[in-house]
Amino acid sequence: MIIDNFQLLKEFSNLLNNLWIHVFIILVAFDILTGLVKGMKKNSTNSTKGLTGMIKHLLVVILIITAYPYLSLLGLQPYANAFVLYYIASYAISITENLGQMGVPIPSFVKERIEK
Repeated sequence: MIIDNFQLLKEFSNLLNNLWIHVFIILVAFDILTGLVKGMKKNSTNSTKGLTGMIKHLLVVILIITAYPYLSLLGLQPYANAFVLYYIASYAISITENLGQMGVPIPSFVKERIEK
């Protein structure tokens, strides 16, 4: 299948209006924020660990922003959505873990489901 560059550009621009992408970006930002606050609250900030985490977050964002339009263009929209939803769930779990480690009360049924 030959991919039309204009159609691909349109798929990339559609990311700006995609609710799942917006939720994903917000959760990434909130995960970074809760991770930083957790480190400061526990007096365990580490620049190497922070840089490694930021690089991982950046790579995941680049992966999503790159793969989603191609999957959509190839007619694999359900897989593109599932791909983003997986990372949304992953970041939501990470945020919940960060909040729990900062002392925010987390319901026991949630703790039981997300324990490592």
